[in-house]
Parts: sequence; structure tokens; C-alpha cells
Amino acid sequence: MPLSPLSAAVKAGAPCKKNGAKSVAAGKTYTCIKSGKKLIWNKGVALKPFSDTSKPPASPTSTPSPNSSSSSEQFFGSREQAAAYENMKKAMVPQPVPQLFRFHYSPSALKSFKDRLEIELTESMKYWHSVYTNTELFNVFYGTEVDLDWLIAAWTPYGFDKNKGFAEDFRGRIQREGNQLNAGAVPSQSDSSHLSILRHSSLASRDDSFLPHENVHIVQQYLTKNQTQKMPCWLREGSANLFGNFIVAEKYGAGAYNSAKRVDMNNYLRGKSGVELRAFNENEWFTHLKNLEGNFQGGCDYLYRFAYGSGLLMSELLMSDHGFSKMMDFWRAFALDKDWRLSFNDIYGVDSDTWYREKAIPYLLREYSRVGK
Repeated sequence: MPLSPLSAAVKAGAPCKKNGAKSVAAGKTYTCIKSGKKLIWNKGVALKPFSDTSKPPASPTSTPSPNSSSSSEQFFGSREQAAAYENMKKAMVPQPVPQLFRFHYSPSALKSFKDRLEIELTESMKYWHSVYTNTELFNVFYGTEVDLDWLIAAWTPYGFDKNKGFAEDFRGRIQREGNQLNAGAVPSQSDSSHLSILRHSSLASRDDSFLPHENVHIVQQYLTKNQTQKMPCWLREGSANLFGNFIVAEKYGAGAYNSAKRVDMNNYLRGKSGVELRAFNENEWFTHLKNLEGNFQGGCDYLYRFAYGSGLLMSELLMSDHGFSKMMDFWRAFALDKDWRLSFNDIYGVDSDTWYREKAIPYLLREYSRVGK
């Protein structure tokens, strides 16, 4: 279940619920104290700028190159972000790929987006040539806001969406998003999947990570042998943001990664929860991350938009500390008949709950304090 909205904003003098509780907001750590008969947040203590004095792991894949480490950290804002970007850049060298997609277009599909779709997916897949070796063409469907019935009919020959759940998902998004409709998804299903897009015809084409992000889900489906429904949502969506943002930055300049990261981290503000992640203390973050372990449960969907920013930071941290190959090994492990938490422990050498508390949550707190809204 999604977390309940916080009762009040965290600021000096505002009411709080538990004596001694701590929360981080606006660059300060606030403590809940008793004032008379009331519990209120104190004046707060300013957070010290993060300075990581720990030695990096011995693996050469976990640190930026010597010539660029200091400048990269200064540019990207954190050591982890700089190292993650460098590790992706080393491992994901683009190479030409053959035709990998079978495209299906509705009669109302816009040529401008059709062209962009074919170019972006092919360009994105060039970065995945070392792991995506599927020789079967992957089905891609694109229509506009009036094309849900066409889409359902186009799925039928392939046996897609037999339980009608995906169609109802799209129907709800058409109603909710109106002329901002930009619905794209690679369903988490245990057989051959597809990428389907319904996009409002009035939307202009944008240079963003939408298509590279969806392309990552195609790779995830392949490496997990169509078992992405087993992935914790923070990993499924967060790593799609990580790699999608990297590919966009490689095309438009590294500054695009910073911009996309800020958007992703603030995605929860577009959701319907009312929750302020920046007000979370360590225990609230832990509960939040446990809620994001399901597949589109615990508020991780596009109604609440919790997983996109939190998951990006967690995936960024894994990429920084352990590199590309181990993340691919982790994705492949979802094809096994094995709890993903055991695979996480085997691959990363730590159980997931300990990693949450000792690594992920400190990084989430630092980055949500550093990166503004």
C-alpha cells in the first residue's frame, strides 16, 4: 500500500507526532521536541556538505578515470553520480545493430513521431549490443488518443493482453491525462512482450528520455526471460531512468543527465499521494523502499510516481559501486526460480535491507537535500 501523506510540512514550530523523531528538509535536520504540552519541530541543524572520505572499492569499474574524476564530480555534483556515468560510458560503447523491431502504426499515427520512434529505438539499442542478442523482431505499436480500439485489435494476432488489464490501464490514462497523454509501456508479462504507445496528437516531439527509457524495458524483458514482473519496482523503473538518461546525455551532452535526474527525482510531486519525500527520516525511507519492492505496488506506479526518482538514485549507486556487468547479472537472475533478495546478496555481497540502511538511504538523503525541486 502507498504511504500515507504527512500531516504537515516539516519546518520549525510545525506540529510533529513522535518525540525524538528526526526529518530532513530544506538542507536541515529537524528533531521533534516537546514544547509545553505540544510536540513541534525544533529550529533544525544545517546539514554538513557531503564529503566522502572512504576509499573506493578496488575494482577498476567502480571509479571514474583518473583524468576526469575530480572534474566529473564537480560537474555531476556527487562522486557516485560521476562514477556511475563513467562506468556506463566504459561499458556501453555504441555499435551498429541490425533491424530489431517490427513497427505497427494506426491510421492516425503522426509521421513525425513515427520517424522519431524508429530512429530513437534503433539508436538506443546500439548501446545494448553487448547484451541484447535477440534475433526475433520485437513488436512496437503506436497510435494516438483515439486509437485504443485499433491497438487492442492490433494486439490480437499476437495474443497480447488476453486478460484485458493492459487495455484498461491505457483507457484510464486516456481519461486522466487528456491532451498530455504520453502513455508508453512494455508490459511485465511472462511471455513475449511488446512496446505500445498512445500519444496525444497535439504533443510536440521532445528531446527527452521517454523512448530510451522504454527501450531499457525491452532489454530488461529479454535478459530476465520475460520475468520483469519479479523485479522490485525501484529497480525496474529506476534503472530504466538511469540508462535512459545516460543515452540521452551521450547524444545531447552530459548536462542533459543532470536535467533529467532533477526531473526524475521530483516526479513524485506530480503524483497524487501528497507525500513529501524530502521530509522523510531514515526509518520512513526504509518503509518507503520496502513498499517499492513489489511490481507496480506500494505507490510505485504513474499515479504516485514514487519509484522513478528513488529508483534512479538506488540504481545510480549500484552502478557507481559495482559497475555495469553486475547489474546485468542481477537482471538475468530474475529468470531464475529464486527470490531476488538472495540474488542481490549473491551478486552484491550484502543483503538488500542492510544495503538500504547503510548505503541507499544515506545517498537518498544527501541527493534529495542537494538537488532542488
